[in-house]
Amino acid sequence: MSTIDPVKNIGSQDESIPLLAEENIDPITFSVILNRFSTIAREMTLALEYTSWTSILALARDFSCAIYDAKARQVCMMDALPIHTNSLHVILRSMVKAFEGNVYDGDVIVSNDPYSGNTHVGDFVTACPIFYEGEHRFWAVTKGHQLDCGAYEATSVAPSAKDVWQEALQLPPIKFYEKGEPRQDVINMYLANVRYKELLYGDLKAQLGSIWTGKRRMIELIDEYGPQELDHYVEAILDYADRRTSEEIRNIPDGTYEADSWIDSDGMGNTNLTVHAAVTVEDDRIHVNFAGSSPQGAGGTNGTIGVMEASAGIPILTAIDPEIPHNDGCLRHITCEAPLGSIVSAKYPAATAMATLCPAAQEQEVIWKALAQAVPERTSAGYGGFHCIPSISGVDKRGDEEEGWAAMFFNGGSGGGASKNADGWPLIMLSSGLGGLKIISTEMSELLYPIMMDHHEIETDSMGHGNTMGGAGIRIEVRPYDTPMECHATGDGASNPPFGVFGGTPGIGGGNYRENLDTGHRDYCSSKGYMLIEPGEMWVGVSSGGGGFGDPLERSAEKVCEHVRDEIISFETARDIYGVVMDPVTFKLDEQASIARRALLSEQRGEVPMIQPTQADSATWLQENMREGDNYLLDPLP
Repeated sequence: MSTIDPVKNIGSQDESIPLLAEENIDPITFSVILNRFSTIAREMTLALEYTSWTSILALARDFSCAIYDAKARQVCMMDALPIHTNSLHVILRSMVKAFEGNVYDGDVIVSNDPYSGNTHVGDFVTACPIFYEGEHRFWAVTKGHQLDCGAYEATSVAPSAKDVWQEALQLPPIKFYEKGEPRQDVINMYLANVRYKELLYGDLKAQLGSIWTGKRRMIELIDEYGPQELDHYVEAILDYADRRTSEEIRNIPDGTYEADSWIDSDGMGNTNLTVHAAVTVEDDRIHVNFAGSSPQGAGGTNGTIGVMEASAGIPILTAIDPEIPHNDGCLRHITCEAPLGSIVSAKYPAATAMATLCPAAQEQEVIWKALAQAVPERTSAGYGGFHCIPSISGVDKRGDEEEGWAAMFFNGGSGGGASKNADGWPLIMLSSGLGGLKIISTEMSELLYPIMMDHHEIETDSMGHGNTMGGAGIRIEVRPYDTPMECHATGDGASNPPFGVFGGTPGIGGGNYRENLDTGHRDYCSSKGYMLIEPGEMWVGVSSGGGGFGDPLERSAEKVCEHVRDEIISFETARDIYGVVMDPVTFKLDEQASIARRALLSEQRGEVPMIQPTQADSATWLQENMREGDNYLLDPLP
């Protein structure tokens, strides 16, 4: 988060009205305290990253850290995943309610329960109250995605789980520490129900270290300013975000805007499920209603209240000034609802293991589509789904003793959608993370796990094309050493690719398959499902790039030549989609031929819908890549 100018004026209003309208607020002190909060969240983040034991936290950074006040209002977060921080208040309020009147200094409350307001069962929340002179003042909170949480199969995002009992050990709000003392029996019970117990105990200690770091730094901050003065400035920080968000939303035309998106499958063979949203803008409030979405699915692809709250806000917060601090002052302007029993808001005991991946991505996608109708200059094309990022596991025989291993393999991450003024980013993973996740380097992957990565490179022509283009997708090829590798595909967006907008084209969707290295036979797998990769076989993932934004014929012809040279797009794509003609050897632009070619393509193509695709199951990657004798497996089970 950048340093904020607290006396910046609202451009659409009287320039003499400062945003810090409250009396007794010193702008310098305001800026110092605001950035101290950010520094504390940053130190919590680094403490967790540097002390975690599993690659999903230490290297991929699938976690978030934040500070809340005693009312469970978000005050700050830093470099976090919006699917976490936009809804951490929901699970924190459940924790507060569960232990109302019984919260003490030294407590640590944990939960992973999606029906207590958590995002999904794979996200493990740790929270400690911060007391000062006997009074509860703040909370330090972390949420970390666990490598394993006791599902019936070796993944923390089991798409084929039929109910909460198959998807994981459920922990409603419970204390791991009470008054500074560990409840070791409870901790032992948790560890006895998960795979990779030693690694997950290390991750638990890392999350505890992070919240205790936040607690220590917050006490120092209260010492410096005093509790009353700090409370006064916390209110000013929240009000500042509130006022600025209010003015930003007022710049969006009032009205109701509707859109649809589609989920590949529910993990149990039911395909092309609909997520529908009606986004209503009224004055400085936005309400998202997901009525009209499909009923909840049979597998783990169901949404939670926490995911719905987060997803409703993500596209809207990306459409306002990024300098506005992301705290309760922003979030209070956005509300949402969905029918209980729908795929957006599942009814207990439905499994919701996939919730942060899908329907989260589709919930965000429909809001971006709706915003395209209202404020096209602020919206984005579609993001590639969380596809080609499997949970992989097996037995490692490289050491003196055999031991189990596992990883969530982010290296096949998809590309981000383009916006009006910028190309999308590669390896954005999905819109729920917005670039907060990282990949594990090839060297670390091969050092930590008994695998060989033969290819890890940008996939040519994988993105949507436009005046600005989507971020590229990735091709990755992985094979095990001398023991089988279990591969749990946990994603979406293959048959329903990321959308293009205002003339931009969709991304490819992509896919994954198992290939026999001797015979060349391939078994293609849907975006969810289980495959065993034996020695002598290889898993291949080709992720989708993001959607394109605007007319491809308006993109700089010189840039297009550079993309062909760098193998980001092909010569044929440059000619047939961008209308650019060049020398195939030197890549030198033929300016006159390109002008003529673009004029011809413009005349031939006719009217283009604002958003592409306009229907479900539109990706063609699978049909274009399957060969005679290959198989297609829809949601294969272990």
